[in-house]
Amino acid sequence: MPDEPRRVVITGVGAISAAGHDPPAVWEALLTGKPALTPLPGDALDRPAVAARIAHYDGPAGVPADFTARLSRASQFALDASIQAVADARIGFNAENAYAVASLIGSAHGPDPAGPPAPLFSAGLAGASTGLNIAGPSYAIDAGAASGLVAIHQAAEMVRSGSVRAALAGGADAPLRPEVLAAYEARGLLSSQATATAQRPFDLLRDGMVLGEGAAVLLLEDRELAVMRGAHIYGELIGGAVTAGPAADGAPPTDVDIARQAVGRALRESGHSPGEIDMVFTAGAATKAGDARETDILERSFGSRILDMYVTATTPVLGYTVGASGALAAVAALFALAEQMVPPHPVYAEADPDCALDITVRAQRDHLHAALVSAYGSAGQNAALLIGAHRAEPGDELPMA
Repeated sequence: MPDEPRRVVITGVGAISAAGHDPPAVWEALLTGKPALTPLPGDALDRPAVAARIAHYDGPAGVPADFTARLSRASQFALDASIQAVADARIGFNAENAYAVASLIGSAHGPDPAGPPAPLFSAGLAGASTGLNIAGPSYAIDAGAASGLVAIHQAAEMVRSGSVRAALAGGADAPLRPEVLAAYEARGLLSSQATATAQRPFDLLRDGMVLGEGAAVLLLEDRELAVMRGAHIYGELIGGAVTAGPAADGAPPTDVDIARQAVGRALRESGHSPGEIDMVFTAGAATKAGDARETDILERSFGSRILDMYVTATTPVLGYTVGASGALAAVAALFALAEQMVPPHPVYAEADPDCALDITVRAQRDHLHAALVSAYGSAGQNAALLIGAHRAEPGDELPMA
């Protein structure tokens, strides 16, 4: 008889963004609703523009400068967040357990042509494994803006199956490069506004995204292991799913149908009903078509229940961090569940009839049980992750005082 699937919990978090260089600072910025958007250099685009750039960054603390110099900017963010997550989890990897730990990092953009000639370190792999004594499965994932969330889901499946006991997983991106900015601009995806409130998903006056850079990494563990070692548990990954395949001809299933399946499958895996999910951390890209599509997905997934759920986004504060966006939203969801607080969409002002959602505009305290985090790649990748609040259960061992 096959073993029961293992339960997957989060025992460590790491994050870096324009709003702060660690998870508490990022969470505080989200909770207070202070956007971290600043002007781009005058030569970045042919017009005034803003972005969420991580300023005054010298690389991960404690890492030798000669090693940091070999890493791409995204890899430096990934390494920084990974070190934070391992330290936060108060766990160590050594020759005895290194092969039982996986490392998966998602990133939407490849190596910087002007960056260091180190292709092995270009996508965040080094940032999550090198120097941390991880010898289990380690690879990068490119699923566009869904990359970070896909990496977390894939790593959770490894822990759940028992192939590893723990995993570092998340996303990292540094898209504020001339060729990337030019590509987004050419496709008409960037906001024309050059203000700190330019990233305004679901708002009637939204006109595009503001790119940001950053990373978030979670330390996932088999719940039994975490409880045995008395680890602090932020929350539990109770369900997740990934789908892909846009249908350009408009015949069923459409891309919205396929995306909705990710949410539906995550709910079925979790054993929870739509009525047990309290809040949604949206992708919040802030494009006209993207937000309308995301609204359609949520309405089809939850029906009228969506009007009774808290709906928010991290992007107005952190910018659209592409491959890191879902992972950063997962960190926000963990803090929201732990503190029973919903962070606001701070610049939402005018409702759009095409986005009929109950957008949370002020921080709200409530009894929260579970959150949905969603992310979508431009090539049709869809990821949905359900995170539940952690509750101690009979039989759990308590750490000694």
